Amino acid sequence: MNIHYITSSGSKSGGARQALYIASGMAERGHDVTFFIPHDGELPELEPDLRWIRLPESHKQWRAFIESHLPAPQTPVVFHAFHNKACKLLTWWGWLWRKRKIATLINRGVIYRPGNPLPYWSPGLDAITVNSEACSRVLGRIGAPKSKRHVIYNGIPDDRGTPQRTREEVRAELGMDDFAGLVFGTVGNNKPVKGFDPLLKAYAQADLPDSRLFLIGADPAQWEDVIRELGLEGRAVCLGRKNHVSDYLQVFDVFVISSLSESLPNTLLEAWMCGLPILSTRVGGIPEIMDDSGILVRPNKPQEMAAAMRRLYEHPEERETFSRRARELSAHYTLQHKLDKLESLYSSLLLRKGYAYGGN
Repeated sequence: MNIHYITSSGSKSGGARQALYIASGMAERGHDVTFFIPHDGELPELEPDLRWIRLPESHKQWRAFIESHLPAPQTPVVFHAFHNKACKLLTWWGWLWRKRKIATLINRGVIYRPGNPLPYWSPGLDAITVNSEACSRVLGRIGAPKSKRHVIYNGIPDDRGTPQRTREEVRAELGMDDFAGLVFGTVGNNKPVKGFDPLLKAYAQADLPDSRLFLIGADPAQWEDVIRELGLEGRAVCLGRKNHVSDYLQVFDVFVISSLSESLPNTLLEAWMCGLPILSTRVGGIPEIMDDSGILVRPNKPQEMAAAMRRLYEHPEERETFSRRARELSAHYTLQHKLDKLESLYSSLLLRKGYAYGGN
């Protein structure tokens, strides 16, 4: 298949990484893949061998620029957009391209209600991929046709669960050579929606002296005052951004998701790959797939999270049960499973439009 991807995000966020994983996986399967990114996009740093095309700085120039890179009009094309601006534009372009052999898809991986429902009603849109039933329900409430909504859960490449350093090396970096207590860990960023503030309050309330909490992605300068006010110096540690998260997951005993809103975070799947029991807020699509791999609490309820932390701290046999289930579940959320479903969807859309393709 001839497959074009586009993102309007310039970052290496979880949603952008999912788009990258898909594009890279489809290229490895022999499909002809092109990926359009903003002029300052960071994704090529992660996978330089893909066919990247940087877009003009002005959104107004994107359509003409992309049309100059499309194959001959008689060639069937799949065009899949990620992130808000790119998705909105593609629903309009899809209508303008209705005489071309193009199947158009947009992806939505956030749980909040869209401010503008019009793109989801567009006749120029063939399908919407969403990464949870919860996300699909939100779109249903704004009138997005059920026939166009396709739930395809996130998938993680195998190497995301493979550490590049030894456990001993990472423990030494973190100053834990002689530490034998329980280690809680989380991965996120400094945005309030990730819930680092209620997480730190919960950890303080849990009062677990023989433990540590590591926050990957948290800027130490932003949280040092909070940590000091809560009396957590030396026990709650902000690590900043890390490229190889699995290096740190291997030294955690419990993985925590404290978000106030999510659809389906990559970090949950990466933690499963490492066999970590999960303590998560009950948000978005997380309850759909947790399936006895951990404990769910209400978001922004530090007292509830503190109680769950104490429970996991005091019951190692329960942690082991959750850990076994996490490893079992991780086998169902691989990148290959996601690629299989997307490949089937892409080919069915082309066939439905009468644009059969001649194999890969």
